[in-house]
Amino acid sequence: MKPRDPNDIAREEGTDRLRETLDRASSKKKEGGSRHPDYLHMVEDIQQEQERIVEEGIDFHGIPLTAGEWLERDLPPPDFILGSWLTTTSRAIMNAPTGLGKTNLALALSAHMAAGKDFLHWKVPRPSRVLFVDGEMSRRLLKQRLQEAVHRLGVHPTGLHLLSHEDIPNFPPLNTHAGTRILFQAVEKIKAERGALDLVVSDNVMSLVAGSMKDEEAWQETLPLILILTTQRIGQLWVHHTGHDETKGYGTKTREWQMDTVLHLTSVKRNDTDVSFSLKFHKARERTPEMRRDFDDITIALVNDQWRSSVKTIEKGKLSQPNKKYLDALTNVFASGPTEKFEGKTVVKVEHWVAECAKLGLGNPDNPVSAKNYFNTRMRELVEENHISAHYHQYVWKL
Repeated sequence: MKPRDPNDIAREEGTDRLRETLDRASSKKKEGGSRHPDYLHMVEDIQQEQERIVEEGIDFHGIPLTAGEWLERDLPPPDFILGSWLTTTSRAIMNAPTGLGKTNLALALSAHMAAGKDFLHWKVPRPSRVLFVDGEMSRRLLKQRLQEAVHRLGVHPTGLHLLSHEDIPNFPPLNTHAGTRILFQAVEKIKAERGALDLVVSDNVMSLVAGSMKDEEAWQETLPLILILTTQRIGQLWVHHTGHDETKGYGTKTREWQMDTVLHLTSVKRNDTDVSFSLKFHKARERTPEMRRDFDDITIALVNDQWRSSVKTIEKGKLSQPNKKYLDALTNVFASGPTEKFEGKTVVKVEHWVAECAKLGLGNPDNPVSAKNYFNTRMRELVEENHISAHYHQYVWKL
């Protein structure tokens, strides 16, 4: 059987089938452990796995299908690297008009994540290893932008790496085998010398991807790259232009279908700076009531060589009597322990808070479903009133 190109798999059978094949190929590679995990070997594994599926079918033993099996699955929590919207498996795209400052912003985000320093109101829980791939600027200008970003940061971002298209002769597009192989060679070099990469920032789509931006085919050809990065737990932030219509990214809308997060920048005129824009999240799969503030619409500006935003401190809301009882129960948990450290904060597990509420007879202890729903309501309102914050339904802390 003739080996199949992963682009054909994505186009003909869908990205879910390609993702499944990548997962299996990646697992197979880990078991063997002998070959260098570059892109061409991954493609070879995909092709061999597809041949095996055609000949033998899928063994569904151990593959969860029922809702009960899914509810019992032990899956790793998201590894956040910037606020609540960027993780090591996120696929994000940032659309903005030409000349607005998107490269400055992307470099600032990259430098702050690499240094482990918060950016505006977005928390950076730990230093990350970030690869910034530039497909447009000259080396001179890229170095200048980097120097400016590091100056504003105030420290050297040791986890930041940069790849310039000018340093690779005839740099091939990322939607080709040659371009993707070069990227993965850079990823493996960083891994060998510094440790596993956390994020790739690609600036920008129009200069790094060949073909018409209006057609689906060019972007479809990047799907193997996108999905392999995800299976290796490397997040992605793609920088993209808008066209004459500055309300959306230029070209096919299908580009955003595979994205978890879509950011959009719009110019906001100011007399004291040329870099000023509003930022909105047009798509936010990770958003929950507990973390909605990280997805608020904001205005960002570079004023006096420092980044500023419109985010303001939120005042605490007035406590209702039911919410006060649940907050008191949380105080009891902090007093009696056990507590843990999460992203530099002292937290407790939500399950311990639930147990304390049940111990105090809050809600309806005789009806577990009713008690759970009532607890969730109280928790959501306490978050909205800025008395507590939470990481999904795992950890909670007082503000």
